[in-house]
Amino acid sequence: EGATAADLLQAQLDAFEANVMPLYWDAVAKGTAMDLHDVLTVASIVEREAVLDEERPMIAAVYLNRLRLGMRLEADPTVQYAMGFQPDSGQWWKTPVYLEEYSQVISPYNTYLNAGLPPGPISSPGKRSIAAVLSPAEHDYLYFVAEPGGTGRHVFSRTFEEHLQAVERFRQGR
Repeated sequence: EGATAADLLQAQLDAFEANVMPLYWDAVAKGTAMDLHDVLTVASIVEREAVLDEERPMIAAVYLNRLRLGMRLEADPTVQYAMGFQPDSGQWWKTPVYLEEYSQVISPYNTYLNAGLPPGPISSPGKRSIAAVLSPAEHDYLYFVAEPGGTGRHVFSRTFEEHLQAVERFRQGR
């Protein structure tokens, strides 16, 4: 007749084992030092940041570069997650969210206030985001900002000064 909750859960676990674990074990064989929980946590942030699949490895690398350097991730989606359900809009992800609000969100998930990874994933990452974390782009970018116009594209910067210049260009419509 119908599938039980246990059947559905088992199907999800089987799909995860078949689709994600080979990627993870391959990365372990190649020397990744990240455990699966951390991979899924970073991938969940990439999932919420990336619009275009081709940018997922770029975005993953930015976060991994920041972690390697001991920088805060400063990932907007982690703050949105920490803010929780928004009764005014009926949404779980506050949009828009403003930088000025971030200091008021006291949570271990707020990566603007806390160094390192949040305690766990903030969303359910797809296979492409997981693959991006396990096989990130090779670059030294530390910042990115979304291009205006809803293209889903980002501009990546190596320094905070470059990042501020990109942000200012977008504010001025250039």
